[in-house]
Amino acid sequence: MDFCHKRFLVLGLKKTGISVINFLKTLNPIKIYITDKNLKLEIPDTVYIDYEEAFICLDKIDYLIKSPGIPYDIPLLEEARKKNVTIINDIELSYPFIKNDKKIIGVTGSNGKTTTTTLIERLLSEGKIKALSAGNIGKPLLEVVTTKNSEVDVYVLELSSFQLLDLYDFKADINIFLNINLAHLDYHHSFEHYLNAKLNLVKNIDADSIIIYNYDDVSLTERLKGKQGKHFTFSLSNPDATTYINDGKIIFNNEVIMNVSDIKLLGKHNLYNIMPCIIVGKIFNITNETIRKALTSISGLPHRLEYVRTINEISFYNDSKSTNPTSTLNALAAFNKPIILLLGGYDRGQDFVEVIKHPNIKHIIAFGATNERICKETENHNVPYTKCDNLEEAVIVAYQLAKPHDIVLLSPASASWDAFSDYEERGCIYKHLINNLPNITI
Repeated sequence: MDFCHKRFLVLGLKKTGISVINFLKTLNPIKIYITDKNLKLEIPDTVYIDYEEAFICLDKIDYLIKSPGIPYDIPLLEEARKKNVTIINDIELSYPFIKNDKKIIGVTGSNGKTTTTTLIERLLSEGKIKALSAGNIGKPLLEVVTTKNSEVDVYVLELSSFQLLDLYDFKADINIFLNINLAHLDYHHSFEHYLNAKLNLVKNIDADSIIIYNYDDVSLTERLKGKQGKHFTFSLSNPDATTYINDGKIIFNNEVIMNVSDIKLLGKHNLYNIMPCIIVGKIFNITNETIRKALTSISGLPHRLEYVRTINEISFYNDSKSTNPTSTLNALAAFNKPIILLLGGYDRGQDFVEVIKHPNIKHIIAFGATNERICKETENHNVPYTKCDNLEEAVIVAYQLAKPHDIVLLSPASASWDAFSDYEERGCIYKHLINNLPNITI
């Protein structure tokens, strides 16, 4: 796509939108219109138009660039499609400006994207390869491409289904699919639409492309196994996969890479995050010793089964990043002690039943916009519960209920938008509350 000397409408004026605007200014645009349904900003060299007036300017623009979180089926976007306006996002806009000598690794999946992206960046850096993560993690890709392009050999991109919807020419060199399960149905409305959005990552692959995917995930395997390109797979136990686990060892192409017992990250789900990293390491000819060092030296990431503190032999963990039930089930399975679970948040219509029935749960603290739904389900399954209005109350009640050797776990299985700006703010507030609990004898 040619983006120089064009007319643009930027929809969404938060972090991603601002990075888009700053980048567009460097392209000698004819005009940059900007709009946001909930936010009005006056930005130099742009023309702000009210959201309702944006419909009128669709005849005047070449590209509409939307922030990923804005639903794809709102009336403004539907009207833009009728008028044959090309709708893209910051990932597609960035792509022509990433030099051909740079490699791109795209990481997607319902759960584990941030952990895997972070581990790959760390592994490549340990292997003396200049790598930088971006996309749905850290800084917007446009900002990184603008300021760091000359310093980077490999871009490691965390890509959400929202970002993958609006792609045209984008093509990653290595495409990683971690898993697929019911998520974001408030946005996509069906599992098939969600899955197809994820599969957009490989819409432009060729014979030289590399696809790495979870061999234990039937939905992914069925849809990916016929794609062209070089295939690498990973599995917890299937020896037909490129990388699998046998007798407590992770094996790549019949070569033992490391012992599972050396991995410090909690939970079986993190084995699924580590195996594709091993495959990437081998693709880049990184030594086994370096792979082991990079992947076994990290004990946790913020808001992902993050240990906070122990008080009176009660251990507190922050798993605020778990924004869907599958992720919370993974967190619950990581422990073999009684768990007091802080559950709830923004209501996407998610099904909490399997979480509520998990055998490790001692008590559920239901909070946030979903608290009433959760309480009804816990009653149906005879699980002890307490209803709280907010996170602060939930922490206090959990502390009062906990006994020595219990785990208090924030793993909400819900997005945070009912009370917080994002999962990071929720997790930080939780940690602050925990760190300010009185250290008293129960």
